[in-house]
Amino acid sequence: MPVYIDISRCIGCRSCEVACQRVHAGSGHINVHYVGDTASLPIFCHHCKDANCTLACFSGALYKDGERTAFDVEKCTGCGLCQLACPFGVVWTNKIAHKCDLCEGRDAPTCVTTCPANALSTDPDLPSRRARERAARAAAQGGRR
Repeated sequence: MPVYIDISRCIGCRSCEVACQRVHAGSGHINVHYVGDTASLPIFCHHCKDANCTLACFSGALYKDGERTAFDVEKCTGCGLCQLACPFGVVWTNKIAHKCDLCEGRDAPTCVTTCPANALSTDPDLPSRRARERAARAAAQGGRR
């Protein structure tokens, strides 16, 4: 259950980033990237099915737990191989590795429940469903958005 982003709704407010830092004692697991002056994109762990970071982690600190890519801080050696292996650049090290844990133990990731624009979801179909709805509204209005 990774976090999915509807980039058409993201307003770049960084609320997700701040909420993540608050929940994880100052060590946030989200980075908001800006594309020019008009677009922002929060970058999260994708919790990949065949996660390269878990394959690179010889200590077993990163491992699959169902759909989630989990992290055991006690096993991390800080070698950085997971950081090199992640194709999305969402694992980073500062003596030990850091990555999104989907707010383990909570009902939903804090970033999702905090987002004022409802740009984040754990529903993989939500962004495409919203895009189809926008296209249908535009077509009904004669192509105007």
